[in-house]
Amino acid sequence: MSEAQTQGRGNFQRAIVSDVPHGIVDGTQQRDVSGALDLLALAETPFINRIGWGPESGGVTIEWISENLGPGYITQAAATISAQLSFIASSVDGTNASEALIQVKQGTILYSWDSTEAAHMMAVVTSVPVLGVGVSVTVSWISGTKTSLPAAQKFYVLGAYANEGSIPNMPNPRQRVLASNCFSILRQDVQITGTMKSTDMYVIGREDRHQIMMRLKEMQRERERTALYATTIAKTSALAGVMNGVYGFLSGQSGSHIDSSTTSLTESAVNTVVTEVWENGGRNLSFFGHIAQTAKFTRWDKNRIRTRVNEGRGGGRITSYLTESGIELDLVPMAKVPTNLAFVLDTSKIKLRAKRGRKAIMEKLGKMGDFDDWQIISEFTMEMKGYNLLQHGMFTKLT
Repeated sequence: MSEAQTQGRGNFQRAIVSDVPHGIVDGTQQRDVSGALDLLALAETPFINRIGWGPESGGVTIEWISENLGPGYITQAAATISAQLSFIASSVDGTNASEALIQVKQGTILYSWDSTEAAHMMAVVTSVPVLGVGVSVTVSWISGTKTSLPAAQKFYVLGAYANEGSIPNMPNPRQRVLASNCFSILRQDVQITGTMKSTDMYVIGREDRHQIMMRLKEMQRERERTALYATTIAKTSALAGVMNGVYGFLSGQSGSHIDSSTTSLTESAVNTVVTEVWENGGRNLSFFGHIAQTAKFTRWDKNRIRTRVNEGRGGGRITSYLTESGIELDLVPMAKVPTNLAFVLDTSKIKLRAKRGRKAIMEKLGKMGDFDDWQIISEFTMEMKGYNLLQHGMFTKLT
């Protein structure tokens, strides 16, 4: 146009917004708007989808009972020689020495392996202390003649054997543990004036329906993250209660199933956690972590990757990984979650539990003016069996 004007031509109208008088007055032009909403909703909730919902509860909290038979071995606190007739037991796998000793009684056969001198050692327990009084075990060696056993030596419990015509022995019941979790209430609100509800909008139709749908998606995402990352806060008149999620339950546990040192996820670290969880009864194991963590599995042994075939395209989608211990671990990549935390979970032992009649409530509140109020409420908690029995694992410091 500048060239035309230099030749004595006029000023042409042009499609430049707000370039008056020859441009477009903003708002008078017709706009081309797509009929689809470009939305980042992040409504996918793989953890909730896998664990599902258990029965509703009318209690103030939910409770369940766990009972630990013990790991099947005891350990000694200090080095001993094989000729000694007693040793002091120590805590093992999160179980204190006194509780660990409930696994043995008079007549129990213990097996141990002296790796220093490659010798098999067997002993029969001749006496144990009264529960809560001491942790000294008296034994009589029946196999093995080596001279020393190191501290933390494991003595595996083979069984409590009896001879013909035996009299009753100690019953050794285990103490049951009462586990619990409180409820959390998530709330979302929609407030729309009568005018806004009746105003036509591009793409979404009615604004009130759209906002309700969006708040439901947001609440589902919040339920997922609460179930994974929340740590309990007791409810008071001034403070909303928060339930324990997976992190809350496992953060108080210790052992090889809780890895608080690994920063760069390795195959060896995963094998250690998975093996420990499996040895203690964890099955149906899944790895939940940020996609940056699950992506690392593809850098390890390619033969161990398990994929789901997509017949319409080449290749496949990675669904699980076969660990060195022979346990298949389902991989669940997650988006927009903390990268430092990753979980190895037996999903069959975890369930969400809703307050009776309050799993999801959407109510239109009473009219107080020219507007509509909607409240969306979800009151729920989570039952995580086996968290104190080493049946779930966690990484806490990944980068």
